[in-house]
Formats: sequence, C-alpha cells, structure tokens
Amino acid sequence: PIRNGARKSCNAVINAMPALELETQLPDASPALGGRHQQTKVIATVGKASKSKEMINELWQRGADLFRIPMCYSSYDDLRQASQHIRATELQHKTTIGILMDLQGPKLRIGQFEQGSVNLNDGDIFTLDLNEQPGDKTRVNFPYAKVFPMIAPGTILPLGGGRVTAKVISSSLESTSLQVIRGGTLNTNDRVNVPRVSLPYRALTEQDVKDIEFGLEMGVDWIALSCVRTKEDVEEAKRIVGMEAFIMAKIETEVDPDELTEIIRAADAVMVARGDLGVDTNVESVPPMQKNIIAKCKKMGTPVVVSTQMLDSMISSPTPTRAEASDVANAIYDGADALMLSAETSSGEYPLEALDVMEDIIKAVETSPEYRTMMESDLKRPEPNEGYAVVTAARQIARDLNAKAIVCFSSYGRIPRQVSRERTTQPVLTMSEDVRTARMLNLVWGVCPVHVPSLSYEKFSFDEVLEKAKETAKEHGLAKEGDHIVVVASKPGEEEVAGSNIMQIVKL
Repeated sequence: PIRNGARKSCNAVINAMPALELETQLPDASPALGGRHQQTKVIATVGKASKSKEMINELWQRGADLFRIPMCYSSYDDLRQASQHIRATELQHKTTIGILMDLQGPKLRIGQFEQGSVNLNDGDIFTLDLNEQPGDKTRVNFPYAKVFPMIAPGTILPLGGGRVTAKVISSSLESTSLQVIRGGTLNTNDRVNVPRVSLPYRALTEQDVKDIEFGLEMGVDWIALSCVRTKEDVEEAKRIVGMEAFIMAKIETEVDPDELTEIIRAADAVMVARGDLGVDTNVESVPPMQKNIIAKCKKMGTPVVVSTQMLDSMISSPTPTRAEASDVANAIYDGADALMLSAETSSGEYPLEALDVMEDIIKAVETSPEYRTMMESDLKRPEPNEGYAVVTAARQIARDLNAKAIVCFSSYGRIPRQVSRERTTQPVLTMSEDVRTARMLNLVWGVCPVHVPSLSYEKFSFDEVLEKAKETAKEHGLAKEGDHIVVVASKPGEEEVAGSNIMQIVKL
C-alpha cells in the first residue's frame, strides 16, 4: 500500500514549514535507539495536559514513538505549536518522530455549550436543533438538517461516546427531542451516534480537506481518516494527500468483511477505533472484531493500531485496573503494531504515569516466553513472490546466526514493513534517505528508523549501504564488533514496491 513515486526532497519538506521556525537541519538518528523498546509502538495524544514543549519532550524520552493531534479538539494554532515542539524534540535528540493528524470526519457532533459542558439527569428532556446559539441544559446546536428525518422515535442515541444515553421522543425537519435514559456530562463538540444508520455524508468532509492542506504545511506524517466504510474513502484521501503523507483508515463502524479486506489493502495503516466501534455496534462485538481486524492486517502486512480506553482509569488515577493491564497485554499478544493513549495523555491527570505503565506492560509481554511462541505460531505466509522470499530467508538466517539486527535500506518503507510482518526476534534497523519515510516507520512493529541523508537510492551503491549498515548498527547500540547483521535492500532500477532482492550477511 505504500505508494511509489517521487517525493519532495527532505530539505524541501522542511522548507515548506516556515511557521515552525525550525533550522533546516534534518535530524540524524539518536544513539539511544537500542535503549527504547523495539517492537510494539506507542502513540501519545497531545492535548491540554501534554501540549507543552517540556511535556512532549518528556513523553518521547519515556517511550512515545508518535504523537497524535485530534482535529476535533485542536485549532490550527494547536497543531502548529504541537508540530513545532515535536520537531524541536527531534532536533534535540537527533532522532525522527511521527506526527499523526486525526481528522474529524463526518461524525455528528453537537455545538458549543455556554459553560463548555452540562450535566444531564435521568428523565431530562433535551433537544438537538439548528439554532446556532450556545446550548444549555435544555438544548444544543446540531447542524445536520439531513439527519433529523432519519432519526425515528424510539431510537436510542448514545451521546458523548456513551456517557449519556437518550431516547428519541420526536423528530421534525429542524430538531429532535430526547429523553435522557442515563444521565452524565456532555461537553462542547461531543459526538452523537446514530447506530446502524447509513449517514448521507462522505468519509472526507470539506473541513477535513482544509485540515489536510494545513496539516501538510505543518509536515504531518500520518493522516487518520475517520468513518472509513469503503476502499474508495481511502483512495479519495490518497488523491488529495499525494506523496506528502500516509493514510491511516479508522474502522469505527461495522464493515462488510470483503470491503474490510479492500480497505486494509488500500490503506497505509489501520486503526481499530474501539470507542466509536463499540457505540455504533455493541460492546460485546468489539473484542472479536478487534482480533479479526488485527489478524487480517498482520496477514496482509498492513500496520494496525489499537485505540481507545486502553488505560482509561488513569485519566484520574495514578494506577490502572488489572482488567486494563490485561486488555493492553492482549492487544500486544494479538500482534498490534502500535497502541494509542487518548485522553490518558491529552487531558488526564497522569499522562507520564500512563505512558510508563504502557511501556512496562509492553516490556513484560515482549519478554515473556508465551509472546514469542504466539508470534511464531500466528505467522501467516503471504502469496509466494520474489520480494517476500528474500525477506523470509533473511528472517531465518538472522535467527540461525543469532544476528543482532536485520538492517534495511528503504526509500519508501516497503522493505521494512515486509520484514516487520515476519515478526522477527531482531530489531529491524531501517536506513532511509527520506526523513518522512523514517518518521512514518515509527509506527511499524519492530522497526528502528534512522534518517541517513548521505545514502541515495538514485545513486545506489550496495557497498556503501553495507558500510553504513555496520556503522549505524554500532552507533545505535544494536551490534558490536564480532556480531552478525543481515542486510536487505533492492537494486537500483528495480521497483522497491516489489520488495527486496538483495540480501547479505555481514560480520562487524
């Protein structure tokens, strides 16, 4: 799914971001790579609890691999500031960090409350309407005239991700009256779910297109597309984004199995968005759907992220529940590429503690004998082809020789993703001339990306790649004199999208 073709040069990418006021120096990789976890990755969400430069720096040092900026709660100033702080952290630590911009999508959201939020009690009557005035305990703006006729009396609507549940009393062309069944707090811009109703909106809204344009100016690496229902949703986003970023498809509604396969094939990554998925379907359906999506993504070699309420109690508690720890562990055992912290780091009281707990669970699982057994037994072989044949051979050779790393040279990210799919025991050290590719690869299981601007795919020299592989593996603490590494790449003039076609064993 990674798209081949010419990208902007690394310096051009940085120069396109004048608002960040960063030096045009590009980051080399940090010698600290060997000290970070090397398999399951962590995404931390930026918000009021974590938007400072100091907090972003601290979150990265404690293990965050990417930072998510949710556009439903972020202004353009928020995105600009967060991007500036993340890139400053890159330069400070001479590393690469991925930025994930999460689009709002066609989700139905209420407008503003005069006080920012309201508390609704059981039995309250509450109205959604077209009035643009700030809301209160009796009503709030709901600017979706096409939806009112689709909401039948008796329909149960989850509001605010299920914090409030209400029953539809009546609907007109301009409003819907609700009776609260289960009370709670509603906040400005909270979501309204209309379960099992196909809404008359595309996955990519006009606001999303504007956000994409600004996000690309800010140099985001990943764009998460909300409410993906068909592969055409993904393809439309790719046409707009071009070669400037990578598309992550969020699965938030029940999708036909055949269409899910096509979405996974079209997307650069997939997110299991469990919050909206559980509201749009039902809670008991989420675990089997999560496992099914992860299994399909692993088989097809598409990175997969598990998100929502991973450590939800840590929003207000310094320690998680045992059930949450088991939930996180199960996602790791299933083979997810990355786990995402949402409100835990964006608005919670213990963002650093939440990340520490996530890291501790990852390390505990990945060092358990059960984990390696499950990774081995769950490995599904792809359709036979030359590229994967080289990668599977590299995996076996690295295992037989107890090699310290598999080292890839990749301009577009295809080769390390193929190696990652094999769930190797060795870290997948990846050298790329393209800083965006290096940043993108922070999402991928087991990959340690390094930006190496001195290497050039157009002026390819395998001898130069071998020397740089040895130097980089030692510099980042992954191998030392006398150790073996296995180097894979693709020859010049060959389409990298077809996979690697060169492999060599190297003794340092």
